[in-house]
Amino acid sequence: MHRVRVDRSHPDVVDVVLREGAGPLVFAARRWPGEALASLVAGAVCGTPAYVVMALAFMPGPGPLWAAVGIAAVLGLLVNTLVIVYGAFRDVTRLRFSPAAAPDTLTVVRSARTDRPRPLADVRQIWIEHSVVESYVRGRKPVSVKITLYVLLRNGHHVRPAALPPWTTDTTALHQELERILAPAGVQVDLVVRRRVQSPPWMGVSGGGSTGGGA
Repeated sequence: MHRVRVDRSHPDVVDVVLREGAGPLVFAARRWPGEALASLVAGAVCGTPAYVVMALAFMPGPGPLWAAVGIAAVLGLLVNTLVIVYGAFRDVTRLRFSPAAAPDTLTVVRSARTDRPRPLADVRQIWIEHSVVESYVRGRKPVSVKITLYVLLRNGHHVRPAALPPWTTDTTALHQELERILAPAGVQVDLVVRRRVQSPPWMGVSGGGSTGGGA
């Protein structure tokens, strides 16, 4: 299972490896099955206004209505597939800092290309957001975990947020590594942890806490 790691094997750069191995199309293919059903349902639901118009204006039988539902569902699947593939090519796989001893340059490495190097002076903040939904049953593992790394530039723009492996990423260790790497450049690095407890079926939403640096 993939883990985020820091690669110092090259004498001139430090790579924070966020994802490696599979290319963008393989990564998209792995992600697609988990979203296929949801995109079919979303497409079918989004077509509801068209079904209502058909029913009121043309009063067709159930056959044409079901055909319209099917077409809308397939369109939803197609759109979501294109979004997944586009995102896979844009995903950030590495943050490359150079020179290794005292970095002053950041290069964003994506699945399909490498961005032009930019001065670290252009980076305002890097933060890791770690969101956890705990089970309402004590002792059980979390219901869901989401970890995202953000890079905020001084012009107000963001580098594309990078989703990190939720079950294998040690956010505290990653935060400390980034602080050590970026200390010479004075870039702010924060870890934000948000926890909430899953609501039991018979109760309302239960809030949680937040720890770490503010983002």
